[in-house]
Amino acid sequence: MFIHLHWHSTFSFLEAIGKPAKIAARAKELGMSSIAITDYNGMFGAIKFFQACKDEWIKPIIWVELGFVLDVSSANPVDYIWNIVLLAKTTKWYSSLLELTSYANTLWVKDKPKIDLTALRDFFDWVICFFGWTESWIGKMILRDEPREKIIEIVRMLQSILGENAVYWEIISQLHSENKNLERVNNYVFDLCQELGIWCIVNPNYHYIKKTDKEAWEVALAVKDAKKIYDNDRRQPKGEYYIMKKEDVVEILEKNWYTLGQIEKMISNNLMLAESFDVDIALWQVLFPNYESPESILETYEKVKNNLIENID
Repeated sequence: MFIHLHWHSTFSFLEAIGKPAKIAARAKELGMSSIAITDYNGMFGAIKFFQACKDEWIKPIIWVELGFVLDVSSANPVDYIWNIVLLAKTTKWYSSLLELTSYANTLWVKDKPKIDLTALRDFFDWVICFFGWTESWIGKMILRDEPREKIIEIVRMLQSILGENAVYWEIISQLHSENKNLERVNNYVFDLCQELGIWCIVNPNYHYIKKTDKEAWEVALAVKDAKKIYDNDRRQPKGEYYIMKKEDVVEILEKNWYTLGQIEKMISNNLMLAESFDVDIALWQVLFPNYESPESILETYEKVKNNLIENID
C-alpha cells in the first residue's frame, strides 16, 4: 500500500484541482488507509478534508506548504523564498499550525507568505517538516549551485529547532527523463539523505485526482496566469501529477534507476510516518487560536477602562 503525503486540492486556488470529498473517495477506492492535504499557503480546506476522510473511514493527514526563509526580517528576493511542508501530528499541533499559517500570511512578499526559523521555534514545541522538490528551499539551492556545506548547515539548524527526527527529505516520483532539474534535485537529496542519515519519503506531489484530469488542471493554471489554453507560453508541467497507486510509483522510480530495496524503504517510511499521525478536530464548534495580546495593548485597555469608570462616577 502507498500513502500520499504531498497533495494539493482545489483549495490551492487554481494551482490544483480536486475537491476534498472526491479525493477521499478516490483514496478509498484505491485501498489507501490514509491520505494527506498540503495546500499552498493556507488551511482553508482542512475541515472539509477532515470530514470527507472520516466519512470514508480513512485517516486524514493535515499539512500546509508555506514560503520559508532563514530570517524573515531580512530583505529576500522573491526567488529566495523557498517552500517547506509542515505537519500537524497531533490535535495540539493542529492548533499551532493554524496560528503559524495565519502568521505567515501577514508577511507577504510578491504573493508569497513566509515563515522563518524563529517562527518555527515560537509556534511549535515540536513539528515535522519535509522538503526536496524543485520549489523547496533545498531544491532551489541545488539548482543555484549553492555550496553543499551551506545546505547541510541549514539542515542542522532545522534539526536543532525541531528535533533530529522531525526533519524528512522527499523524492518526487516523476520521470527524470521528462524533467532534468528534478533528476538533479532528486539525486542530490537522495545522496545527502544517505550521508546524513535522514529519512527519505517519496511522493508524486499530485495536483489532480485521475490521470485524465491533467487537461483540466492545465486550464486552471492558464486561468490563474491570465493565459489562454492555446498560448504557447502558458504553464505546461511535464509529468503525471495524479493520485497514483503503489504500482505506478514503483514503475516510475525503477525507470529513474532506484533499486527495489531503496523504493520499498521510501514507501515504508511514508507508511510509518502516516501511522504516527493522530489529529482529531472537534467539529461543530467555534475554535479560534488563542492569541496573547501584547502588554502595551493591555496597559492601554486598563487606562481607557479606568477613565470611563471615573467619568461615569
